[in-house]
Amino acid sequence: MSSDILETMIIASLAGGSILKKYFEEENFSVSQKSVSYDLVTSADRESQEKIISILSGRFPQIPIVGEEGSEQIPHYREAFYVDPLDGTLNFVHKFPFFAVSLGYWKDNEPIAGVVYNPISKDLFYARKGNGAFLNGEKIGVSATTSVEGSLLVIGFPYEEGELSRTVKDIKSTMRLTDLRVLGSTALELSYVARGIIDGYWEYALSPWDLAGGVLIAREAGAVVSAPDGGKFDLFKGDVLAATPGIYQELVKAING
Repeated sequence: MSSDILETMIIASLAGGSILKKYFEEENFSVSQKSVSYDLVTSADRESQEKIISILSGRFPQIPIVGEEGSEQIPHYREAFYVDPLDGTLNFVHKFPFFAVSLGYWKDNEPIAGVVYNPISKDLFYARKGNGAFLNGEKIGVSATTSVEGSLLVIGFPYEEGELSRTVKDIKSTMRLTDLRVLGSTALELSYVARGIIDGYWEYALSPWDLAGGVLIAREAGAVVSAPDGGKFDLFKGDVLAATPGIYQELVKAING
């Protein structure tokens, strides 16, 4: 059944991505603010989510769907689809083509299938538990980097002001070893770890739909995925670290040093 679910998720992500591409090229969409000035939602997000949900619910009506837009409280289901119809909205609004549709299917607190699709680059990342990770049909794997020094690390800035101090501390402790990047799309950052482009990525206080698709893709490509302190990853807590095994322990030490 998981292969049928993944196939449907891919179809839904391509459909949602087609909507995003249309709006991105036409620049004909409305924008409104959510929590802070850079936490945005557009009419493209909403239309993409509606299309994705219609496809998923049409094929699997018995599986609950948790979507970013319209979710005030996040229910804990035994199994569910998690839908981010536009991960990287600020990038999208500013014409920076680094954004994606992100879909994850989780059951019994474990990721079973994940899809991340950038409709501008046409990069389609996907994974099914135990079957590896793929980009446009080709199997992918993490980098062979063995040292944090000189590695490509990516960090994300939290929307919650109370989390900012942790992030600033992390930047200070890791920039002694290498430079950092902020790219603005959790789903793609995790997928780029899977692809072997980014060596390590971490961020705090994310939502389940930010992470549900990319976490499995990173794991299936060989990344170690945990909380930034080295503890177990929790989809609902939303603190994540994904890194190639060669630098994972050193990076945990650097972050928490």
